[in-house]
Amino acid sequence: MFLNILVATDGSPSAQRALEYAVDLARAGNAKLTVMTVAPPASFYVALAGISSDTMQGEIDTWAGRTLDEAVDAVPEEVIAHRVQGAGHPGPEIVRELKRGDYDLVVLGSRGRGRTQEGLLGSVNGYVHFHARVPLLSVPEETGPP
Repeated sequence: MFLNILVATDGSPSAQRALEYAVDLARAGNAKLTVMTVAPPASFYVALAGISSDTMQGEIDTWAGRTLDEAVDAVPEEVIAHRVQGAGHPGPEIVRELKRGDYDLVVLGSRGRGRTQEGLLGSVNGYVHFHARVPLLSVPEETGPP
């Protein structure tokens, strides 16, 4: 049984599904649930578009806060949800929070891009899988009928 669950969200459909799974697990086990969002660093390429990196980082931080608010608001009242907003690269930030919070499960959404795209583009799931010392529940985006 899991007693301390971390679910990380970016607002994507698979992350919303992951939140639903995490809520169900927390409810079933009367577990502590923490919802996390990570504001990634602004790319240095924004300067090429004539936008200051400080302005872009402010927009990213606002997005992360709004995403976290929406996720926590979606948690039913009978499940107490704590909130954490990280800043930096999502994979390492999630692993850092896992260590800090002494969690026993992490739940993440998965885009299901496939091995080739994940190998080229990287994957938060992949990073967490190889660096976390707790089980990972990876929830794919819901697909249509087979």
